[in-house]
Amino acid sequence: MNPGTASLAGLPKVTPSANLPSHVQAVLQEAILNGALAPGERLFVDEVAAHFGVSKIPIREALKALETAGWVQSQPRRGTYVRPLSREELRETFEMRRLLEPYSAALAAKRRTDAQLAELKGLLAQSAVALKAGDVIALTDTNSRFHSTMGDAAGNKMLSESIAKLELQLRRYFVSVEWQQRRESMAQHKAIFEAIRDQDVKLAERLTLAHIDHTESLASASIDATPNALELGLS
Repeated sequence: MNPGTASLAGLPKVTPSANLPSHVQAVLQEAILNGALAPGERLFVDEVAAHFGVSKIPIREALKALETAGWVQSQPRRGTYVRPLSREELRETFEMRRLLEPYSAALAAKRRTDAQLAELKGLLAQSAVALKAGDVIALTDTNSRFHSTMGDAAGNKMLSESIAKLELQLRRYFVSVEWQQRRESMAQHKAIFEAIRDQDVKLAERLTLAHIDHTESLASASIDATPNALELGLS
């Protein structure tokens, strides 16, 4: 494999179907989000097609869809690469989080249902299991779902959808976070959950803002620890 070329060995296969391009897109997108396909890695159509055991046509369609969604980018005569991480994107995303999520947490403290509390509590338990097992992918996923579920508990569909989009965008920024920092983040989630459970609106809002400040520093450090994070591999 050439330097900068993506490693596809661990990616799941797909079953041929009428929705094959969408299935390939979903597998590749998840691999990008969880860091299996790292920022700057190059995706050769021939190699991707060989891995999935399909023709080049659905692979090209899948890569085009991923480019439209912003997960990969193409360069003339150089091919397609996993889009690098961006400090500007990170800054803009966290500015949006500061605007939306503390208010969402306050609304959640007012409006949450018993079912939503149970879901948040379950996600905390899943995060604890993932932390104990050292499962970065599962922990990152459950943490993201915790924030999205908080958005749901706010009882505002537009707000919830906006937060879910931000959480999806951020997932790949947390691949290289240290375990002690993940423990601190989990403890903050637990405190936020308790404030929402107790319907302490001001505390839920304040804790969420502090948590966002904490996680921005983690994401920034993760960029520094991710090879080729800020540039395309040009091998």
